[in-house]
Amino acid sequence: AGANEATKFTVSDDVLVQGQKLAAGAYSLHIIPGKEEFTVIFNKTADQWGSFRYDAKQDALRVKTKPVWRSDSQEQLSYEIPSLTPNSAQVILRWEKVAVPFTVEVPNQDALVRSKIDAAVAANPTDWQVPLAVANAYFQDDKFEDAMVWTDKSIKVKETFQNLRTKANLLVNMGKKPEAITVAEQAVARGKAEGADTTRFEQFLANLKAGKM
Repeated sequence: AGANEATKFTVSDDVLVQGQKLAAGAYSLHIIPGKEEFTVIFNKTADQWGSFRYDAKQDALRVKTKPVWRSDSQEQLSYEIPSLTPNSAQVILRWEKVAVPFTVEVPNQDALVRSKIDAAVAANPTDWQVPLAVANAYFQDDKFEDAMVWTDKSIKVKETFQNLRTKANLLVNMGKKPEAITVAEQAVARGKAEGADTTRFEQFLANLKAGKM
């Protein structure tokens, strides 16, 4: 698909395209048009000049999709991703008066994320920021228990103002204010020792002690 070089489609992990498995890798994208149905082809020869030397024996996957015919015309080929979720995306090829959609999904996303996290931590065993980044991601998703596990792992590697501050905030969100005050005091002390600006966090601690949180 596309003028000159064929469009290259690359996925870093195994995915499902229209519900069918496509292994991690790079592929050239080819399209067989039809009035009622289009065939989208992912070919193992990733670098191709158009489809002139296309070899069907190298196909990794073929999927069917229904085109959407548009009243407006678009001269240049484009790809759009109008629908995006944490584990899926709808890709639409647009050219002239046709839109060709297909869905890409990441199966077993939670297991995949966990394996990547474990690999990152294993590769950086002395870096306290890696487990803290994981903790903050869980924190943003309101997964406080998971966030606490990873915050404690960060603290185990090295106690810092940042990971103690995160732990204090987590304890507040978990309704454990007495424990939060204790950890917040530790965070302030650690921050001052590190030369960090603790002004805002000291106000947080004061509000916590005053029952304003």
